[in-house]
Amino acid sequence: MRWTLRKIDALLGTILAAMAGVGFAQLPAFIQQYLQRLGGHVDEAQLNLEQIATATSLRILDAPAREILTVSLERRVIELATGEQAIGGASASARPFIFLRELDIDIAMATFRAFEPALPLSSAGLIYGVAGIVAGWLFYELLKAPVGLIVRRRRARHRSIDQAEPS
Repeated sequence: MRWTLRKIDALLGTILAAMAGVGFAQLPAFIQQYLQRLGGHVDEAQLNLEQIATATSLRILDAPAREILTVSLERRVIELATGEQAIGGASASARPFIFLRELDIDIAMATFRAFEPALPLSSAGLIYGVAGIVAGWLFYELLKAPVGLIVRRRRARHRSIDQAEPS
């Protein structure tokens, strides 16, 4: 029985580690697709800003309203472009942390909805995959630690009861 439980334990740990490895390995692909979408947002915001400056259809807006709209769009262009440059220019090891720092949640959610998993053949994908395997195994060990503690206490209690009973 113990042999079977050990094998099931090993299998569960391996499955969780493999799932975490595959998930982590997708991170470079997700960030790349996010960057593509972010770049599209930067281009669109810049185009909108140029159209406000040159469009006659917006002449119906009074000067203060046009100024408020222009300043708002300029901030958005700067915000998006800064995020794109920071993420795009980051090293492979720093990129996930820069990505989280610069994350635009709306763009990330749209990227997630359209995300296409990729086969991670880059060194970054392989490194993240290995890190995911290690993280998955650690997570599994942390999850099962309380169960192991309870089982060890019960076994110790049963041993002490068995030793205390006269034969």
